Amino acid sequence: MNTENEEPDFGRLAEWAERDMKLPENSATANRGQDAAAAGRELLDRVGAGRPSLGQADGVSGESPRRQVRLPRPLSERLDRFAENQHRKPSDVMREAVEEYLEVHSG
Repeated sequence: MNTENEEPDFGRLAEWAERDMKLPENSATANRGQDAAAAGRELLDRVGAGRPSLGQADGVSGESPRRQVRLPRPLSERLDRFAENQHRKPSDVMREAVEEYLEVHSG
């Protein structure tokens, strides 16, 4: 699924587990639904896995808060094209844009 030096694609793995993975129909050992989600969260908490904090490079520890924003479709499509042309993720572009905006407009 990935080479030794690559980070796992957690989104792709989650999509596979939720949509494509096939379990035996009458399996008594396979968790499903909320039970499966709870077992997965418990396992990740136990092993300390998951996405790294975004502040680790700056010496900031702890969970990175998640923010959501809705964009008009044309703006979202522009963002996707821009990020693709820059070989970056849209979330990275948005983080940088917010940081630059706050630097310019903060008193």
